[in-house]
Amino acid sequence: MLYVSNQSFEDETVRLKLAVDGVTVVDGEFRVEGQHNWIRLPLGLSSGRHTLTAESDTGATLEEPFQVPGDEARYAVVDYWVEDDSAELTWLFQRDPVGLA
Repeated sequence: MLYVSNQSFEDETVRLKLAVDGVTVVDGEFRVEGQHNWIRLPLGLSSGRHTLTAESDTGATLEEPFQVPGDEARYAVVDYWVEDDSAELTWLFQRDPVGLA
């Protein structure tokens, strides 16, 4: 499961494009709203090694390799932030379901 969110009040709307192994899985605009609005995207990935790439229309980029086991679910979060006038994308990948407010 992949969750994507805009967490930046500085950029109320940001366009994000995410791909897994070169295949686009997200290409759209994300509004910050109240900062607690993660978009949930189920991904049916095969077991093995994969690579997520992400970019924003403000120039932030991210590339993260990850491993999907054959018998267990994994949960990932990509958040967009602006800190000290610098846009960034962050990644969280874990075994347990993501607890989001």
